[in-house]
Amino acid sequence: MNKDKIIDKSLSLLSRWWLSLILLFCSWFIIKQFWLAIDHNIFFAVNYRHVPGFSIIYFLMDTVTFIIHEGGHTIFGFFGWRFLTVLGGTLLQILIPFLIFVVSWRKNQLYISQIALYWLGFAWLDSSGYAADAYNQDLPLFGNLPKSAHDFLNMLSDLNILNHYKTVAWILFSIGVLILITGIVLPLLKREQPEYADLDLKI
Repeated sequence: MNKDKIIDKSLSLLSRWWLSLILLFCSWFIIKQFWLAIDHNIFFAVNYRHVPGFSIIYFLMDTVTFIIHEGGHTIFGFFGWRFLTVLGGTLLQILIPFLIFVVSWRKNQLYISQIALYWLGFAWLDSSGYAADAYNQDLPLFGNLPKSAHDFLNMLSDLNILNHYKTVAWILFSIGVLILITGIVLPLLKREQPEYADLDLKI
């Protein structure tokens, strides 16, 4: 293989996998963050110190996810079912990036699909941290709400599985990690654009 072919192949690989490398770097931080939050101290979920470059990305993603989460309570509250109202925050923060992924994947937009999966994985990890706090309710709630307003305290209590809060947290965490991994390896699953023949032939 000559030098030009090696360069061309390297550039082709780089153009295909550059975002995956970035997502691998970012995924490491949030996986470690929420692992520590569940396994050691829940305040790792909110006080974890990221490297300067990633801290901005994390702040933006966390803020947008939080706004969507709070909006979910309002939107699903219109149905009048208390359990769905409480679940609505978590449900919407997962649903929005999932829908973005579905639409972008159908349009064969690889990079947007990868970013959507990264956000979706984050949403699951964020929920795992929240679930890990269900028993002790140490995390301060938005608007100085009382501890009794804790989403996962209410949901797990209604389902009579509050004592299994750590198991629920680890399940949510595992789903989030699998989604992050899927986003990283997504170029392997990318559909090739069909080649169209030009039938507009001039005679």
